[in-house]
Amino acid sequence: MKSGPRPAQLARQLAGLFRYAATHSDGAFMREVSEHDLTLSQLKTLSMLSELPSSSPLSLKDLAERLGISLPAASRAVDPLVRRGLVERREDSQDRRIKRVSTTEEGDALVQRLMAARVSALEDLLSGFNTTERRKLGDALDEIMARPEIDHYCPKKAARR
Repeated sequence: MKSGPRPAQLARQLAGLFRYAATHSDGAFMREVSEHDLTLSQLKTLSMLSELPSSSPLSLKDLAERLGISLPAASRAVDPLVRRGLVERREDSQDRRIKRVSTTEEGDALVQRLMAARVSALEDLLSGFNTTERRKLGDALDEIMARPEIDHYCPKKAARR
């Protein structure tokens, strides 16, 4: 039985596909990011916080750990998002020294617009693939998307312009 490609080979291939997709199809996504003057840390912060239930805001310390950045860097990412009304910061009800952060409705709406722009761009990109390429890619993704921890991030309906 054939063992399949090594992780390093697949990683290079996926990196190339992601780079191609970002370079050739992300105009609307990048316009939205630019319009909101979002840094990479702010974009990652918004994305992470939008995945959480509104009843479970993260402490700034937990956010920093999940993002793999320092506490001061997390604070620098959150401050402008709070000023723009995309993120809310409040004191923990049990310990006033702890600050908890969560997205606002406006922040969640922005994340949804960004995801819709990304899906639409990928749809346009994939329309340039032939039927066989789309079928093979779909077949490969079907099994991978069956993993709940991955499927959780998949938009449930296609974006339409």
